[in-house]
Amino acid sequence: MVILIFILGYLLITLEDFFSVNKVISSILMATICWSLILFLNIPVYEYELDQQLILRKNPKYLLLLHLGKASEIIFFIVGSMSIISIIEKYSGFEALKELFSTKKTKREFLWIISIASFLLSAIIDNITATMVIISLLRKIVISYKDRLYYLGLVIISANAGGVWSPIGDITTTMLWISNKVTTIYLIKKIFIPSVLCMVISTLIASYIPIFNGYIQINKNGNLSKDSLKRGFFMLKIGLFLILLVPIFKTIIGIPPYMGMMFSLGIMLFIASKKYKSKSIFDDIFKKIDISSILFFLSILLSVSALEAIGKLDHLSHWIHETVYTWKITTFLLGLISSIIDNVPLVAATIAMFSYPINHDLWHFIAYVSGTGGSILLIGSAAGVATMSMEKIDFFWYLKKISWIALIGYIFGFIYLLIDPFFSL
Repeated sequence: MVILIFILGYLLITLEDFFSVNKVISSILMATICWSLILFLNIPVYEYELDQQLILRKNPKYLLLLHLGKASEIIFFIVGSMSIISIIEKYSGFEALKELFSTKKTKREFLWIISIASFLLSAIIDNITATMVIISLLRKIVISYKDRLYYLGLVIISANAGGVWSPIGDITTTMLWISNKVTTIYLIKKIFIPSVLCMVISTLIASYIPIFNGYIQINKNGNLSKDSLKRGFFMLKIGLFLILLVPIFKTIIGIPPYMGMMFSLGIMLFIASKKYKSKSIFDDIFKKIDISSILFFLSILLSVSALEAIGKLDHLSHWIHETVYTWKITTFLLGLISSIIDNVPLVAATIAMFSYPINHDLWHFIAYVSGTGGSILLIGSAAGVATMSMEKIDFFWYLKKISWIALIGYIFGFIYLLIDPFFSL
């Protein structure tokens, strides 16, 4: 019964446009019904111990609280990150960033600038926020809607590639990091080059498309005063620095990521309230937090934990081990699947299914494929969905013009992951 509810809920989430039911509603109902059935029917539940053996737990309420605590680590991390981004936005930090792009360039040069900016920015402020910032920038610079669509296609690819090598760049990578599947140093060491390859190869191929012939004039932003620009740059630098401190806190001090993010948020709020005497800072910031996304992440994590608790994901992992020749093929297929369905539940299920130790290559493969694979189709990533919503990109236009470029970039990065051990010998 729990499995049936999960499948129905997952279908509603995947086909939300067809059924006209918001995926947040479907995910909330899925999570609550799954756990209600476990509690009401008194279904036996299990928990992994350190030796990765399933042991029977007689009290499902205990296990529910345990999984809620694990999910809350990710949720509070996201809340802290969203809040810092909102503070930067409130003080025009991203508007000030646009000043760095004022000059006359060829369209190809500007394509590389936009791709690299999306790649680096997403590693710091997460891929969806980076995509929204770049969209705002392109709206002011690229007047032609047709031209802008091609730029946006490469923004999606670059932002998703940039998010996978940073523990704070993509929600799925963050999930792996917080779940102690990867560490910051090994993640960067293993994934940075494949993600760069994915971005560079994709941008290189796109740069030969005829639409990028010619020049583009980028004018300075005249909407901000000198004082506003100065304040914007200051808050942007402080905010990005505090976000970058979070993995450093975890590596050196050992505090959980959500605690580090909350500490950075506290510092950011203190600076904003004292330096700029903002009394409405809390009202302004917390109104902009995307509660629907937070509820979706929480519900997905709890739904997957319900399957984990009744032992179904353990059975599935054994079936995969017996059926698929190697886990490398499994991860490649998961990357393709992530272009069709949401990668958050996909990674959540993977974390629960496999018992490989921290920094095992499997987790680095999962980090790469779940993010970059989502670029193959427009609906495969949060960055793609946000772009589709903001710029009304047609799904089939993206499939025809951009998907093949994203697929080639994805494959090149994956091939490097496969041959990387030989370079290490």
